[in-house]
Amino acid sequence: MTLFYIGVGSNDEAENNCQQMIQALRQQFGTVLVSSLIQTTAEGVDAADYYNSVVCFESEASSIAINQWCKQVEDRLGRIRGSLQCRADLDILQAVEDVRDVKVSAIEEIYYRPLVKQLWHFQTGKPVQVFTDAVCMTFESGVQLSNQPRLLPELEFEAV
Repeated sequence: MTLFYIGVGSNDEAENNCQQMIQALRQQFGTVLVSSLIQTTAEGVDAADYYNSVVCFESEASSIAINQWCKQVEDRLGRIRGSLQCRADLDILQAVEDVRDVKVSAIEEIYYRPLVKQLWHFQTGKPVQVFTDAVCMTFESGVQLSNQPRLLPELEFEAV
C-alpha cells in the first residue's frame, strides 16, 4: 500500500469547498488523517487568501489514478483552470511506501510543508506542531478540525 499526502486548497467559498474535498477523499479512500486547516496568502497574484490542508491516506491505486480522481473532484466542484478564483485544488504532494520515506523539503509548495510535517510528526509519535491560527471547521456529523491533526473515519454517504 502506498501512503499518499494530498494538498487541499481553495480561495473561493474556501471553507465549504475544502470540506467537500475532504469528504470526497473520505468517501473514496476510507479513513484519512487530516492536518490543521490554515489560511495562506495567494502567491504571486492578487487573489483572495487560500484555505489549505493536507490529507493522508493509504491506497493500492497508482499515483496516476489518484491524480485523475483528484482532477475529477476539482471539476465537479467547479474549478476553472487558470482563474485567480480556485474553488478546488487537490494535488499529490508525496506518495511513499513508508512514513519514514516522507521528504518534507521535497514538497514544491512551501505553504504545505508545515502541514505535511505536522502529519508526519503525528504518524511517527513526535511532538505535533499546534497551529494557533488554524481555521476551525465543523462537519455535518459534528466532527471538528482545528489546530491539530485529526483522524476521520470513512464516510457512509455520497460526498460530492
